Amino acid sequence: MANLTDIPLQADVAENTGEFTVLPAGKYKACIVADELKDNKNQNGKILVLKIQVTDGQFAREILTDRINITNPSAQCQAIGQGTLKRVCNICGVPYPPQDTNGLMGKPFVVDVKVEEFTSNNTGNKLKSNKIKGYHSADTPTSMAPAQTAAQSHGQDVQPQQQAASGW
Repeated sequence: MANLTDIPLQADVAENTGEFTVLPAGKYKACIVADELKDNKNQNGKILVLKIQVTDGQFAREILTDRINITNPSAQCQAIGQGTLKRVCNICGVPYPPQDTNGLMGKPFVVDVKVEEFTSNNTGNKLKSNKIKGYHSADTPTSMAPAQTAAQSHGQDVQPQQQAASGW
């Protein structure tokens, strides 16, 4: 039996059903609602993981994840990641380089979302996930895709292990 008395469990955490919605490709109004700075897979760089919530339309409240390489042995990968962070800072009105990410939280912008297909490492099944291909100012026109094009994915292995940041 596991003793959880000293574990800081959050009473208001959302229940995980193991499902998520894959948004159709398009541009969506969104904002950053959470982030985390983590070591990359090879433990030789840092990745800023952004949790981005869609704020408008039929997919409002859906959460997307972007993984931005902040430091990386590959100069090109690092430049792309830092350039992406600079883009987000400029759109949010935060001076670059930022000391922290507090100024980015809740600021409106538009994300350009693509759909990627990949093969599950665990099951070998073909799955889909979203990837953020670009960030735009909040006044950029958005696209509202029909609900029937949204696909459902199940299971824990639903996104690639590491997404490289991309330019636009």
